[in-house]
Amino acid sequence: MSQEGEARSSGHPASPAQEGEARSSDHPTPPAQQDGARSDGNRRDLWRTLVQLVLSLGALFGLIALAAHLARDQLDALGRGFVQRFGLAGMFVGTYLADAFSFPIPPQFYMLTAISSGGSQVGPMIAISAASLLAGCTGYRLAGHLARFRIFAARLERTRPKIDRLFERYGIWAIAIGSISPVPFSMLCYLSGLYRIPPRYFFPLVLFRVPRLLLFYALIRMGWSQ
Repeated sequence: MSQEGEARSSGHPASPAQEGEARSSDHPTPPAQQDGARSDGNRRDLWRTLVQLVLSLGALFGLIALAAHLARDQLDALGRGFVQRFGLAGMFVGTYLADAFSFPIPPQFYMLTAISSGGSQVGPMIAISAASLLAGCTGYRLAGHLARFRIFAARLERTRPKIDRLFERYGIWAIAIGSISPVPFSMLCYLSGLYRIPPRYFFPLVLFRVPRLLLFYALIRMGWSQ
Protein backbone atom coordinates (compact mmCIF):
# COMPACT_ATOMS: atom_id res chain seq x y z
CA MET A 1 0.00 0.00 0.00
CA SER A 2 1.37 3.47 -0.86
CA GLN A 3 2.03 6.21 1.68
CA GLU A 4 -0.92 8.16 0.29
CA GLY A 5 -3.21 5.15 0.81
CA GLU A 6 -1.88 4.65 4.31
CA ALA A 7 -2.59 8.28 5.11
CA ARG A 8 -6.19 7.94 3.90
CA SER A 9 -6.76 4.75 5.92
CA SER A 10 -5.45 6.41 9.05
CA GLY A 11 -7.79 9.36 8.59
CA HIS A 12 -5.03 11.92 8.05
CA PRO A 13 -4.44 13.70 4.73
CA ALA A 14 -1.23 12.86 2.95
CA SER A 15 1.46 15.53 3.00
CA PRO A 16 2.82 16.95 -0.32
CA ALA A 17 6.06 15.03 0.22
CA GLN A 18 4.18 11.77 0.76
CA GLU A 19 2.04 12.42 -2.31
CA GLY A 20 5.20 13.12 -4.35
CA GLU A 21 6.83 9.91 -3.12
CA ALA A 22 3.69 7.94 -3.93
CA ARG A 23 3.50 9.39 -7.44
CA SER A 24 7.22 8.77 -8.06
CA SER A 25 6.90 5.17 -6.86
CA ASP A 26 3.76 4.62 -8.95
CA HIS A 27 5.32 6.25 -12.02
CA PRO A 28 9.07 5.51 -12.16
CA THR A 29 11.28 7.52 -14.53
CA PRO A 30 11.39 5.83 -17.94
CA PRO A 31 14.81 4.39 -18.91
CA ALA A 32 14.98 6.71 -21.92
CA GLN A 33 14.70 9.76 -19.66
CA GLN A 34 17.33 8.33 -17.29
CA ASP A 35 19.72 7.77 -20.23
CA GLY A 36 19.04 11.29 -21.48
CA ALA A 37 19.75 12.81 -18.07
CA ARG A 38 22.94 10.78 -17.77
CA SER A 39 24.04 11.90 -21.26
CA ASP A 40 23.39 15.55 -20.37
CA GLY A 41 25.44 15.13 -17.20
CA ASN A 42 28.30 13.59 -19.17
CA ARG A 43 28.31 16.49 -21.62
CA ARG A 44 28.36 18.99 -18.78
CA ASP A 45 31.30 17.18 -17.19
CA LEU A 46 33.21 17.18 -20.47
CA TRP A 47 32.59 20.88 -21.04
CA ARG A 48 33.61 21.66 -17.46
CA THR A 49 36.82 19.67 -17.93
CA LEU A 50 37.61 21.45 -21.18
CA VAL A 51 36.98 24.86 -19.61
CA GLN A 52 39.29 23.97 -16.71
CA LEU A 53 41.94 22.83 -19.20
CA VAL A 54 41.72 26.07 -21.20
CA LEU A 55 41.90 28.18 -18.03
CA SER A 56 44.92 26.27 -16.71
CA LEU A 57 46.73 26.56 -20.05
CA GLY A 58 45.93 30.27 -20.22
CA ALA A 59 47.29 30.73 -16.69
CA LEU A 60 50.50 28.90 -17.69
CA PHE A 61 50.95 31.11 -20.76
CA GLY A 62 50.32 34.27 -18.74
CA LEU A 63 52.72 33.23 -15.98
CA ILE A 64 55.55 32.50 -18.43
CA ALA A 65 54.96 35.74 -20.34
CA LEU A 66 55.05 37.69 -17.07
CA ALA A 67 58.20 35.91 -15.91
CA ALA A 68 59.89 36.60 -19.26
CA HIS A 69 58.99 40.28 -18.96
CA LEU A 70 60.14 40.70 -15.36
CA ALA A 71 63.11 38.34 -15.02
CA ARG A 72 64.34 37.32 -18.48
CA ASP A 73 68.04 37.83 -17.72
CA GLN A 74 67.88 35.84 -14.48
CA LEU A 75 65.95 33.02 -16.14
CA ASP A 76 68.39 32.98 -19.07
CA ALA A 77 71.24 32.50 -16.62
CA LEU A 78 69.29 29.85 -14.71
CA GLY A 79 68.52 27.92 -17.90
CA ARG A 80 72.10 27.99 -19.18
CA GLY A 81 73.48 27.06 -15.76
CA PHE A 82 71.08 24.14 -15.32
CA VAL A 83 71.70 22.74 -18.81
CA GLN A 84 75.47 23.07 -18.47
CA ARG A 85 75.55 21.48 -15.04
CA PHE A 86 72.91 18.75 -15.28
CA GLY A 87 72.11 18.39 -18.99
CA LEU A 88 69.53 15.94 -20.32
CA ALA A 89 70.11 13.56 -17.42
CA GLY A 90 69.04 16.23 -14.94
CA MET A 91 65.86 16.93 -16.92
CA PHE A 92 65.08 13.22 -17.12
CA VAL A 93 65.61 12.59 -13.40
CA GLY A 94 63.74 15.75 -12.37
CA THR A 95 60.74 14.93 -14.54
CA TYR A 96 60.72 11.33 -13.33
CA LEU A 97 60.69 12.41 -9.69
CA ALA A 98 57.91 14.92 -10.35
CA ASP A 99 55.60 12.54 -12.19
CA ALA A 100 56.37 9.36 -10.25
CA PHE A 101 56.58 10.70 -6.70
CA SER A 102 54.85 14.12 -6.87
CA PHE A 103 58.14 16.01 -6.48
CA PRO A 104 57.24 19.72 -6.29
CA ILE A 105 59.26 20.88 -9.34
CA PRO A 106 57.11 20.03 -12.40
CA PRO A 107 58.29 19.09 -15.92
CA GLN A 108 57.36 22.59 -17.13
CA PHE A 109 60.34 23.94 -15.20
CA TYR A 110 62.74 21.81 -17.25
CA MET A 111 61.02 22.88 -20.46
CA LEU A 112 61.60 26.49 -19.46
CA THR A 113 65.28 25.88 -18.69
CA ALA A 114 65.72 24.22 -22.09
CA ILE A 115 64.04 27.13 -23.87
CA SER A 116 65.78 29.88 -21.91
CA SER A 117 69.20 28.26 -22.42
CA GLY A 118 68.92 28.95 -26.15
CA GLY A 119 69.91 25.45 -27.24
CA SER A 120 68.02 22.79 -29.17
CA GLN A 121 64.83 21.64 -27.49
CA VAL A 122 64.46 18.31 -29.32
CA GLY A 123 66.67 16.36 -26.92
CA PRO A 124 65.15 17.89 -23.78
CA MET A 125 61.60 17.19 -24.95
CA ILE A 126 62.46 13.56 -25.72
CA ALA A 127 64.05 13.18 -22.28
CA ILE A 128 61.12 14.87 -20.51
CA SER A 129 58.48 12.86 -22.39
CA ALA A 130 60.27 9.53 -21.85
CA ALA A 131 60.78 10.26 -18.14
CA SER A 132 57.12 11.25 -17.70
CA LEU A 133 55.84 8.05 -19.33
CA LEU A 134 58.22 5.91 -17.27
CA ALA A 135 57.11 7.77 -14.14
CA GLY A 136 53.45 7.15 -14.96
CA CYS A 137 54.10 3.42 -15.28
CA THR A 138 56.02 3.49 -11.98
CA GLY A 139 53.13 5.17 -10.18
CA TYR A 140 50.71 2.68 -11.70
CA ARG A 141 52.76 -0.32 -10.57
CA LEU A 142 53.57 1.02 -7.10
CA ALA A 143 50.20 2.62 -6.32
CA GLY A 144 49.29 0.16 -3.57
CA HIS A 145 52.65 0.62 -1.82
CA LEU A 146 52.79 4.41 -2.22
CA ALA A 147 49.29 4.83 -0.79
CA ARG A 148 50.61 3.62 2.57
CA PHE A 149 52.77 6.73 2.96
CA ARG A 150 51.06 9.69 4.59
CA ILE A 151 52.19 12.27 2.03
CA PHE A 152 50.79 10.25 -0.88
CA ALA A 153 47.68 9.18 1.01
CA ALA A 154 46.81 12.83 1.76
CA ARG A 155 47.09 13.83 -1.90
CA LEU A 156 45.13 10.79 -3.01
CA GLU A 157 42.30 11.65 -0.62
CA ARG A 158 42.11 15.18 -2.05
CA THR A 159 42.10 13.96 -5.65
CA ARG A 160 40.10 10.75 -5.39
CA PRO A 161 36.57 12.27 -5.30
CA LYS A 162 37.13 13.85 -8.72
CA ILE A 163 38.35 10.60 -10.22
CA ASP A 164 35.59 8.62 -8.50
CA ARG A 165 32.99 10.72 -10.30
CA LEU A 166 34.76 10.20 -13.62
CA PHE A 167 34.96 6.43 -13.16
CA GLU A 168 31.29 6.29 -12.16
CA ARG A 169 30.29 8.02 -15.38
CA TYR A 170 32.88 6.84 -17.92
CA GLY A 171 34.48 3.66 -16.59
CA ILE A 172 37.99 3.06 -17.93
CA TRP A 173 37.68 6.05 -20.26
CA ALA A 174 37.93 8.22 -17.17
CA ILE A 175 41.73 7.96 -17.63
CA ALA A 176 41.53 9.62 -21.04
CA ILE A 177 39.25 12.36 -19.71
CA GLY A 178 41.38 12.78 -16.61
CA SER A 179 44.47 13.17 -18.79
CA ILE A 180 43.13 16.49 -20.14
CA SER A 181 41.88 17.67 -16.75
CA PRO A 182 43.84 19.62 -14.12
CA VAL A 183 44.23 16.40 -12.07
CA PRO A 184 48.00 15.86 -11.55
CA PHE A 185 49.41 13.16 -13.80
CA SER A 186 51.00 11.30 -10.90
CA MET A 187 47.66 11.14 -9.05
CA LEU A 188 45.91 9.86 -12.17
CA CYS A 189 48.44 7.04 -12.48
CA TYR A 190 48.25 6.16 -8.77
CA LEU A 191 44.46 5.94 -8.90
CA SER A 192 44.58 3.87 -12.09
CA GLY A 193 46.76 1.40 -10.23
CA LEU A 194 44.50 1.42 -7.16
CA TYR A 195 41.45 0.81 -9.35
CA ARG A 196 43.34 -2.05 -11.03
CA ILE A 197 42.74 -0.74 -14.53
CA PRO A 198 44.03 -3.44 -16.94
CA PRO A 199 47.43 -2.58 -18.46
CA ARG A 200 46.06 -2.97 -22.00
CA TYR A 201 43.82 0.02 -21.29
CA PHE A 202 46.21 2.01 -19.13
CA PHE A 203 49.26 2.02 -21.38
CA PRO A 204 47.57 3.35 -24.56
CA LEU A 205 45.63 5.95 -22.61
CA VAL A 206 48.64 7.18 -20.63
CA LEU A 207 50.19 8.11 -23.98
CA PHE A 208 47.82 11.09 -23.91
CA ARG A 209 50.52 12.57 -21.68
CA VAL A 210 52.82 13.16 -24.66
CA PRO A 211 50.56 15.55 -26.62
CA ARG A 212 49.79 17.36 -23.37
CA LEU A 213 53.50 17.84 -22.70
CA LEU A 214 53.96 19.12 -26.24
CA LEU A 215 51.11 21.56 -25.67
CA PHE A 216 52.77 22.77 -22.48
CA TYR A 217 56.02 23.21 -24.38
CA ALA A 218 54.34 25.22 -27.16
CA LEU A 219 52.67 27.54 -24.65
CA ILE A 220 55.88 28.05 -22.67
CA ARG A 221 57.78 28.84 -25.85
CA MET A 222 55.08 31.28 -26.99
CA GLY A 223 55.02 32.94 -23.57
CA TRP A 224 58.81 33.21 -23.49
CA SER A 225 58.86 34.90 -26.91
CA GLN A 226 56.51 37.69 -25.82
